[in-house]
Amino acid sequence: MAGVGTHAQSLGDLGNLQIHGFATQSLAKSSHNNYLSMDTSGGSLQWTEAAVAISDQAGSKLRIGVQFHYLVLGDFGGNKVSVDWALGDYRFNRRVGLRAGKVKIRWGLYNDTQDADPGYLWALLPESVYGIDYRATNLSQMGAELYGNLRLGKKAGSLDYSAYAGDYYVASDDGYMEAYKTAGLVFTNQPWGKTPGFDLRWNTPLKGLTAGGSLMVYDEKATMADGILREPLTYWPAYYAQYDCGKLSLSAQYVRLVQYSTTTIEGTPPETSAQDDRSWFATAAYHATQKLQVGGYYSRYLVASALANSDPANFSHEWVASGRYDFDSSFYGKLEGHYIDGDALGFYTVDNPDGINSHTNLAVAKLGFVF
Repeated sequence: MAGVGTHAQSLGDLGNLQIHGFATQSLAKSSHNNYLSMDTSGGSLQWTEAAVAISDQAGSKLRIGVQFHYLVLGDFGGNKVSVDWALGDYRFNRRVGLRAGKVKIRWGLYNDTQDADPGYLWALLPESVYGIDYRATNLSQMGAELYGNLRLGKKAGSLDYSAYAGDYYVASDDGYMEAYKTAGLVFTNQPWGKTPGFDLRWNTPLKGLTAGGSLMVYDEKATMADGILREPLTYWPAYYAQYDCGKLSLSAQYVRLVQYSTTTIEGTPPETSAQDDRSWFATAAYHATQKLQVGGYYSRYLVASALANSDPANFSHEWVASGRYDFDSSFYGKLEGHYIDGDALGFYTVDNPDGINSHTNLAVAKLGFVF
């Protein structure tokens, strides 16, 4: 079971009960456009985040836990506390374990750890794959996960596996719902669907090298004020690799998403739309000193099914330079610069009523506290 932060506090007489947590405050400033529903063109402090994870070793093989999460990201997140995950985790042995409840989805390199800001260099993970405006929907599902580690022999490494199934619900205050509102869709129930999937992660014989693939499968159902929305089973594969060697860390991931949606408005025939999205990113990070880490990444997104691939509304190319400094064991800071070519991701028309410029410079400064 993944926790948040790098420190734990044991509560004495409460035995194995532990609490982890973090809180961050960010300042974001952009040229031309407002980004991620914040007023970034004027400089915005509308990005506050905090999480507390509570876990208990209830038995020799059973662990239970829950994570509470607070996020204000412009218009997203809302001024409320939500539950990221809440589960029981029974580990039969190294080869087989079972989690059940609200379980994080292991997909790609970072989906199941993107709720733990203290654990990585970046202020913003690559928007092409791990958009923070979609995180509330993509992070977890209500169901069960079978997982474990299989040794393949001294010369073949080992294999981490995860297979899961359950239900997910589209968060009421994230980027998915904003896109639906922009399209004029008004729902009478929260969109939801099934989420079977798996992840296979090969720990290769070469020390520090991991390679793998994930497949998230989902559908979607919702009732609108004047009709219904249906999305048949959609297959969302991800292929990735990561290499850690001393102070250097490299990673890359490729994703393709082909999805179909059918909207039926009362009194009109069903209308089906299809979209083919291609995304990938490559990152590099280096520990310059014990306290200072620097790095960068390139991220690319393309609506391959669009007839006009040269239209900035159908692509996003992003170059990022980042630095992180750990002041001590409790406080850290991040400073990051983005150059974004294209406006297919992270920009919403409601926040840019005068139109969206095809090029954006973005600076993010973040101060974090972890316990």
